[in-house]
Amino acid sequence: MDPEAEAARLRAAAAAGKPGAYRAYAELLTGLGRLDEALPWWARAADAGDADASRTLAICHKDRGEFADAERWYRTAADRDGGCAFGLARLLQEAGDTAGAERWYEHGAALGSVECKTNGAVLLAARGAWDTALERLAEASAEGDDVAAHSRRAIQDMLRDLDGWRAALARAEAEGDPEEAYEALRELLDPERKAMFERYPRMVAEAEALYARAAAVGGAKALVDQALFIARDDGRWAEARALVERAHERGYDGAAYVLGVWAEENGELRAAEEWYRTADAADGGHMWACFNLGVLCVRQRRLEEAERWLRATGVDGVDRFGGVDGDRVGGVDGVGEEDGPNPFDEGEERIVAALRDIAAIRADPERMPPPEWEERLPGLRARAEEGGPDAWFAYADALDRLHRLPEAAEWYRKAGTPRALLALGRMLYEGGGAKGLRMVPYYEPAAAEGDAGAAYDIGRIHDESGDRRTAQIWFRRAADLGHGRAAWWLGWTSEERGGDPQHAERWYVRAARSGLVPPAFLAGRSMVRRGACAEAEPLLRAACEGEHEEAPYWLAEALRGLGRVEEAERWLRVAAQAYPDLLHQYGEMARLALRDPR
Repeated sequence: MDPEAEAARLRAAAAAGKPGAYRAYAELLTGLGRLDEALPWWARAADAGDADASRTLAICHKDRGEFADAERWYRTAADRDGGCAFGLARLLQEAGDTAGAERWYEHGAALGSVECKTNGAVLLAARGAWDTALERLAEASAEGDDVAAHSRRAIQDMLRDLDGWRAALARAEAEGDPEEAYEALRELLDPERKAMFERYPRMVAEAEALYARAAAVGGAKALVDQALFIARDDGRWAEARALVERAHERGYDGAAYVLGVWAEENGELRAAEEWYRTADAADGGHMWACFNLGVLCVRQRRLEEAERWLRATGVDGVDRFGGVDGDRVGGVDGVGEEDGPNPFDEGEERIVAALRDIAAIRADPERMPPPEWEERLPGLRARAEEGGPDAWFAYADALDRLHRLPEAAEWYRKAGTPRALLALGRMLYEGGGAKGLRMVPYYEPAAAEGDAGAAYDIGRIHDESGDRRTAQIWFRRAADLGHGRAAWWLGWTSEERGGDPQHAERWYVRAARSGLVPPAFLAGRSMVRRGACAEAEPLLRAACEGEHEEAPYWLAEALRGLGRVEEAERWLRVAAQAYPDLLHQYGEMARLALRDPR
């Protein structure tokens, strides 16, 4: 049956209030990509008691980043429908309300939702209620849930490994051997186990307790690994640092390296350099401390020092390889290994790449500190010494441009204004090696004052860290403040992840208003697909002017839809001539249009 005829029939039935017609009409509109029109009919079905409609509404709003609406619709049926209880629990869990999630998983399981039973059991395991969790996972597995079966095996394997680590540590304790105690726990830092600790936080506490016992035997390296587990909790940062400092006092050179990495990730550039130098001063030096010092100096355009530190790594054959950028090596995983990762496998190419980057900087005046700012510096310094926040910001900005990052950071902090803190956060994150999530507090004051770029950057940081929910919230704020790229991200997310072309189109249009070419094309293409060719034309012309590869073809389609066949033919030929891949991409449709654009 013709979709439009079926839509008309179902609309009439829904308007007449026939049972089931609300949902049937909503399903048809949703399938046609007309979600805006479908939502009111889903709401009528939900108001009539259809729990599936409530769940569908919640999912649609969640995909659009409208989390309050999503929660409201889940709650309309969660007390009587396991699917809505599951969706509500997931929503609360993603928002950080673990206790609320646990309650609704429990309620959904009582309603017969095996998914609720499985996820609730995993939450129980996350806080260490192993026996109850395994019992419920066994029940869910018997009901046919493969996820439950997999989770149960993973937890059993994990507990078996935990018993093995305890036994090996007990033997080392009995012998009073610190090296054996450390070796007994080496597998805990295996990168493949990272997901285990993220999913089951109780295992963090178990690992911490084991490392505390190993440290009590006299192993300084175990103190560092204990600190790594503690540092997963931002609220225990001072405690973690104190443990590593104790390991340093006991003579473990790897501790100074870890303190250097942590300081760099926190934007404490002077402290980072001091700790890296301390690590290198230990017996035999520390290869990764030398490398990180070299990269730190490159960022600050202290190129002669950088080259010395990179060559001081002691890696043979550093003139033979290259090809990647000079990012800091490896973070702090595996710091208990005496020699770090294998130098040839992990370091040589990166060291050479950093050396080649130094050569590239020297050869490119645009990458060297601008001399005119060096000339302005004394005057800006004099004004800063006599002035207030504006003068301090101006001096910090000049230091920033000259890559004198530690000094710039001090003056940005002294200025303390939202603008200064934003500049500080960006400098440390984008050019100083700091971790983005640690820098977010510097961005927040400017975002609170309505700075769209600051809000967008916070969204980007959370997106890069894998936190889609928080990213979506911040991108929405940025887009509402007029940020084009934030609107573009929201449109792409709606279309690619949520299958919501109408919502995506609105965001693309808003993004296009900022002058961005790709969302102008995406909005225009969406309009052509739904037959709004007149609306599409100006957007697609803007995309053509911006030399978007696919825009000429879709402009031709819009013109054909408007009956302007001669113009359409000209644009089709422009597309085929300028972008030969067009015919391959659009296949027979484009070839037929070229032969007869009518």
